Amino acid sequence: MIQDQQKFSSITVIISTVIFIICAIISSKSFSETRVVSSGLPDLGIPATQYAGFSRLLDDDSILIPEELMDINKEIKRIAFYHNGDRLHRKIPKQVHLMIENKLLGKFMGIGRFEVVDCIECRNTRVNFEDSRLLISESAQSNQDLRKLSENVRVDAFVLWSASVHENKFTVNLRMVNATNNELVWLKEYAKKTTREQEELEFETIEIEMTISSMALSAERDGLGATADAKLDNVTGFGLRRREYTSLNKDIEYSLGFEYFRNFSETDEFSINGFNLEGRVYVNVDAVKDWVNTKVYLGIGQAFFSGSHGLMSKFGLEFPFVTNGFMAIGAVYLSSDEVEWDSDANYEDSSDFGGTGIELTLGYRF
Repeated sequence: MIQDQQKFSSITVIISTVIFIICAIISSKSFSETRVVSSGLPDLGIPATQYAGFSRLLDDDSILIPEELMDINKEIKRIAFYHNGDRLHRKIPKQVHLMIENKLLGKFMGIGRFEVVDCIECRNTRVNFEDSRLLISESAQSNQDLRKLSENVRVDAFVLWSASVHENKFTVNLRMVNATNNELVWLKEYAKKTTREQEELEFETIEIEMTISSMALSAERDGLGATADAKLDNVTGFGLRRREYTSLNKDIEYSLGFEYFRNFSETDEFSINGFNLEGRVYVNVDAVKDWVNTKVYLGIGQAFFSGSHGLMSKFGLEFPFVTNGFMAIGAVYLSSDEVEWDSDANYEDSSDFGGTGIELTLGYRF
């Protein structure tokens, strides 16, 4: 039985070590992709990635202001987006192209002013061979073709859009054209310069948080003779975590942390001193975000305590609490392992510590 427990403990140590190595690699890689050494010279920063550059541009609150879109010709209700990019646009990857279009659709649909029609023909590009030449053409080659296309998809206007990037400047051009007479109704150009240094500041946020928690991890020490058994009901933990997220997906966060725990029991039958190294993932709960910004978390770590060790996992919910503060309630599990206690003639010298219990946490981030 003892050999089996030792084998199980060894397996948990190996699994936990692998998990921490993977978390460390992911964290290091994510950070290194946006980090850049400043040259000390203006406008010489490393160019931002195209996805990040256009995303930063279109997420700006000054882009496509709802009040401005509401004032466009009231007779125009149904619209479709038509891409009319030039050769500069061909340098933009397909996934970036789709991201730009989705953000534009979301901006127009979000105000409730327009009914946005999905126009598949507006995205199609035809490739033909004529006289040994490669000809690339779009659905609408003239104003008449555009009017005919509007009859097929039944829209009042087209939003013609294109995007381009030159050095550190990201540009999106928009034109709304009346589908009946090809009249130009609305025209806008949005541009923003972004370097990799600015991208790092904009797209990655790192916070440090301190926590104090109560974990219902238990132990029982058998008494000898007429001495009653002694019980340990909980331990107290003090933690420090490095937590981060990117604005590309603010619904997911992750952290790496160190936690020291010990018991503050009124008697001396138990003396637990240990620490836990933990990787944790947080996901926003959309169903209740209108009431309170709730996150589900899952943490896996390796705990070392009083000459023993075990796998520690945590699962629960986190809520905001005062400014920059938070509280969490969840379950904690520590694989039980035998602990040698301080010698006492009235009790057995060893017993198991660990199990499953409730964890309550208060924290502050800065």
